[in-house]
Amino acid sequence: MPLWCTLRLLGGALQHGFAGEALLRHMRVPPARQDDPHWPVPVSDFGTLLRRLARRMDDELVGLWVRPVPFGSFSSVARQLLHCATLGQALQLALRLYRLIAPGFPLRLHVVQGLARLEMRPQPPDTDVALDAAAVYWTLALARWLVDRPIPVHSAWMRSPAQDSRYRERQPFFEVPARYGCASTGIAFDAAWLHRPLARAARSLAPFLAALPAPLMRASAAPPAAAEQVCSQLQLHAVEGFAGTLQSVAGRLGLSPRSLRRRLQQEGCSWHDLKDAMRREQALDWVGRTDLSLGEIGERLGFADVSTFHRAFKRWTGEPPGEFRRRRQEHSAPLPSGLGAQGPQSGLAGSASTQGHRSH
Repeated sequence: MPLWCTLRLLGGALQHGFAGEALLRHMRVPPARQDDPHWPVPVSDFGTLLRRLARRMDDELVGLWVRPVPFGSFSSVARQLLHCATLGQALQLALRLYRLIAPGFPLRLHVVQGLARLEMRPQPPDTDVALDAAAVYWTLALARWLVDRPIPVHSAWMRSPAQDSRYRERQPFFEVPARYGCASTGIAFDAAWLHRPLARAARSLAPFLAALPAPLMRASAAPPAAAEQVCSQLQLHAVEGFAGTLQSVAGRLGLSPRSLRRRLQQEGCSWHDLKDAMRREQALDWVGRTDLSLGEIGERLGFADVSTFHRAFKRWTGEPPGEFRRRRQEHSAPLPSGLGAQGPQSGLAGSASTQGHRSH
């Protein structure tokens, strides 16, 4: 990242009293280069500094927004997103949760003439433009990680003034030439991406969060393992009810059943083990945290009948599902069954309670 860009993103920290020389030292900028706006700062160094500042300030946006966004908010939101079936559901949920965390946060998503517009339109309009591009780009990077695809940007626009030559990079920030001096900052991409199923399972979240903020500063992502993609599709099967068979999942991943079996074998697992593990975790969650009937849970998980589900549940836990539900509900109220239509989504308030036992 060019030095001028890192300093713009650190503007809030500077206003909160952090010394510029110390910040430059943490980014390992040589003293002789501290006046060079184009000096390349390694993303890893800037990311490490940003994380330290966010923790120290208890503000993940390091003073760029009018009110702090508590450290750990992104992790809590990200956990909720993996319960969604499609990218559109995940992005809309993320924006709703952020409006709870930071009332008035101006990032919006809407569809116009077949294009999804991700847009920052701050109020009042004279707020610092530094956060605008970062918020849009970080959300784009998150979307690409969720679907494991390089979502192409159709168009981009920025609140930054047209005469600001620092944005005139050979590789534009949003990968396409942007319009400057606009009333907002945003991008547009094909709205069909909003209907794409998520490609990430819960097992991929921990390494993603551990590496933050670096993954949000590199919009490309390494392909997830075949096992992770299978788990994501099996989760979607439980939510949407498509045939969660080896043939159907392989087809959704663009593979033949034989190729999928071979890739799973290379990763040291099997289709049967993954399906059994997904069923177990989803069953524990739905039986313990919702009022869905046991028959409906068994049907959603693909069991032939309720007795087969009962036997499998007892094999997993050592007790029948009814007894397991009774014990769990003695300690906490169940979620309403209506949440089951798109998977249990406990919202921000429930994120802390789901971290310990929620996986797919």
